[in-house]
Amino acid sequence: MLKRDHQVVLPTQARAPGFRVELKGTTFRLVATGAWTVAEATQLDSALKRLRVPIPPTPDFTGEMDIAGIAEIDTAGAWLLQRTAAAWQGSGLRTHYAGATESFRILIEEVQSRGNAKRPVLEKQNLLLQFADDMTRALTGVWQDAVQLTAFLGEVTAGFIRMIRQPWRFRVTSFVHHLDHAGLRAVPIIALICFLIGAVVMQQGVVQLRPFGAEPFAVNMVAILALREVGILLTAIMVAGRSGSAFTAEIGSMKMREEIDAMRTLGIDPIDTLVLPRVLALVVALPLLTFLGDIMGLAGGGVMAFGVLGLDFATYMDKLHEAVDFQHFMAGMIKAPFAAIIIGLVGCLEGLKVEGSAESLGKHVTSAVVKAIFLVIILDAVFAMFLSGIGV
Repeated sequence: MLKRDHQVVLPTQARAPGFRVELKGTTFRLVATGAWTVAEATQLDSALKRLRVPIPPTPDFTGEMDIAGIAEIDTAGAWLLQRTAAAWQGSGLRTHYAGATESFRILIEEVQSRGNAKRPVLEKQNLLLQFADDMTRALTGVWQDAVQLTAFLGEVTAGFIRMIRQPWRFRVTSFVHHLDHAGLRAVPIIALICFLIGAVVMQQGVVQLRPFGAEPFAVNMVAILALREVGILLTAIMVAGRSGSAFTAEIGSMKMREEIDAMRTLGIDPIDTLVLPRVLALVVALPLLTFLGDIMGLAGGGVMAFGVLGLDFATYMDKLHEAVDFQHFMAGMIKAPFAAIIIGLVGCLEGLKVEGSAESLGKHVTSAVVKAIFLVIILDAVFAMFLSGIGV
């Protein structure tokens, strides 16, 4: 029980945290000792919560927090002292600090000012206005991306012209490396996907045409779709997800480690060194992969035609020869270089936009894949309408 001029002491060691309370005259004192740090916050918190002002305060009754005996204090300890002082103030006890060094005083004042700061009130925005704001930001972002991509295309074109004028700028080793990674190593997955899609399209075509007795025309559908749309579209999407993301991750990692800044300091142009070899490798690799995708799509359709329609290889080839001609093949192949340029530019541009954090790298890798696939689909639709309009 607390009596006047008596003490209640929390046992402490030299640097162990603790405090004692004293009632002297009209002053209720808390004498803090030891280390008031986050490591001891749990022990101090439970002890301070049990502390009560012993008598109802009167106008001449004051509180004092003597912190001269504190050996070490951090934000957690300062917050515990400030919380106790605020509780005393709330009960009508005028409280002040005593024995504070300059550094302790600054810390306590900072904690006090932060603790008393009002939290911002979040305004509830109208859902319609919020939707309009989101759409405006999205459209603005699309416009900014279009401007940046166009400017980057100009830089890459200028670098390509410099390379033509000065052939020694061409990085043969880097070009072959990226041709291997973006082209040769992508063969298995693209061959498998196109084969399966060709088989599925053939099977579904037979199912849908069977009620009309037109199952053989499923071969025509598979052949035209594989050569004009499916081969190039599937190949471009797979390359965008595989190589486009890899370009962003590689260049973005170099940007995070400031290697690109070091290259510029040494007089090495990142466009010549990093961007052109990747873009040119894709321009060479994607048409070859598209041709492979066309062949595997037709092969998948042929396997399904043998299983569902009972067509042998010679009959299937005859029907393919009747259904398609060279213009169908070129209608798909002509899109491949343009799709390669888009995938390469988007992947490299997003890599150069990476900032110094892993979160930024992940964000731009995702953005590169989404933007590249979106632009490839738009490109395919534009070419399809244009070629159809001119009768190809």
